[in-house]
Amino acid sequence: MKRIGFFIVLGAFIAGCNGGHNSPNIELVQNMMDQESIKSQDWDPRDGDKLQMRTPPEGTVPRGFYVYPYPNDPEAASKNLVNPLKDDHSAETMALGEKYFQIYCSVCHGHTGHGDGTVAEKMPVRPPSLLSDKVRKFPDGHIFHIITRGQGVMGSYANQVVEPHTRWAVVNYIRSLQKAQEGKGEK
Repeated sequence: MKRIGFFIVLGAFIAGCNGGHNSPNIELVQNMMDQESIKSQDWDPRDGDKLQMRTPPEGTVPRGFYVYPYPNDPEAASKNLVNPLKDDHSAETMALGEKYFQIYCSVCHGHTGHGDGTVAEKMPVRPPSLLSDKVRKFPDGHIFHIITRGQGVMGSYANQVVEPHTRWAVVNYIRSLQKAQEGKGEK
């Protein structure tokens, strides 16, 4: 009988330690549940205005991040970058290139690449026609470099057209616009 009474009291004690479904647990080791920690972009009042985010070690690269090999060398980009989609004129690739061209490029260069976009007339330096002989002679790598790093008054579009595959699709779409205009004499 004493054993049964002991187990009943023990069971009641254990059940009493549980805070219930809508109550917090009873914490026996407080510092395990309430650790002093700071989120990466938060601040610690003891450190003043210093952010808590730590600078990563030199040379580290985030997973899936594309390191552009020619950030300040358009000539090397023109010579060394090879379009992996050069022979890919599939509907998917052209649709992808057209989508990004119409969103980001057509505002200045126009829907057909003539340099007559909706904001072109308000710009101090008009954007060039992508159908000119000069641009036609650019290697694919040069156009990719311009999209990635910018040129003249045009800034980089690497943050808008993030994936290199998509940038190459835009290059292919520009080439398709140029082919559509062949024989029409754009200079």
